[in-house]
Amino acid sequence: MHSDKKQKKITIIIIQDERRLCSFKLPANLLTICLVTVISLCIVSFSAVLLHNRTGSLEEATTANTGTHAKQSDAGKSETSIDEKAVDTVEQSYNLSIENFEADFDLSRKLFRYSFLLKNKTSKNTPESGYIFLILKSEGLGAEHWLADPQTVLSNGVPQNFKDGDPFSITRHKAIAKDILIRHVYDIASIFVFSDDGKPVLKENFDLRSR
Repeated sequence: MHSDKKQKKITIIIIQDERRLCSFKLPANLLTICLVTVISLCIVSFSAVLLHNRTGSLEEATTANTGTHAKQSDAGKSETSIDEKAVDTVEQSYNLSIENFEADFDLSRKLFRYSFLLKNKTSKNTPESGYIFLILKSEGLGAEHWLADPQTVLSNGVPQNFKDGDPFSITRHKAIAKDILIRHVYDIASIFVFSDDGKPVLKENFDLRSR
């Protein structure tokens, strides 16, 4: 047996100025398909707009965080302490040398005596000035027992506050001699020279074990 189901149709009538212009019939399921298609397109378009706006906000937040991190990194770099590598890269405008270094331990009086000649080697003898430190170190002693003259904060054996040093100003040369109190016998004497604005100018190491 065959049962024919009549397909439902919708009649669309077009009227203008109260007169019927034309009419036509459409299957009901075709109108439903059109409505579903239009609604689906609206949903897809709305979702695309939301996704675009969210992506833009994430990119702006990422850019802002990256900029903030870069600024913090730069600030951290500017606060880095003076280390051995910085001291090894000396200011080129200075041309100084340490000559005739002499040192002696007076254990009965717990003194360390040292002297040297700080010489200006520039051809025009341009006046130079800055600050000087002497640091006593030993492989058998921890860094907390190293001695700085004058006293200052050390990091890896390098003075951190250049203005704590002995000031100097020379045109040709300057003789420096000092006695300092000690608690230990040290192996190495390091002399650091800084410019007026705190840049490392000169570093010399002297072996004390043969003295």
